[in-house]
Amino acid sequence: MSDDGWPTFTNEALADDRTWSATYDSYDQYRDVAYFLVRLQSSNAPFMVQIALDWAATIKDWDSPEFIAGVRAQIARVAATGKTNTSHTR
Repeated sequence: MSDDGWPTFTNEALADDRTWSATYDSYDQYRDVAYFLVRLQSSNAPFMVQIALDWAATIKDWDSPEFIAGVRAQIARVAATGKTNTSHTR
């Protein structure tokens, strides 16, 4: 977990034997999205990933395995492309 209470991910596997790591960047409450800085094992260049959080409205505990798995799945989908999905920057 980050200091802000968001999950962090290290060496998460992708289908093609690459791995990714992600650290929490920020949360946009108005848009109900979070941003994570992602780094692929095969590249030193990090890129920003935006994930939607509307699906988590019914989850009361954002430390729960269900929430963390949902965040992981969304980041992994974008990480697999190797490209950002947002114009948001640090």
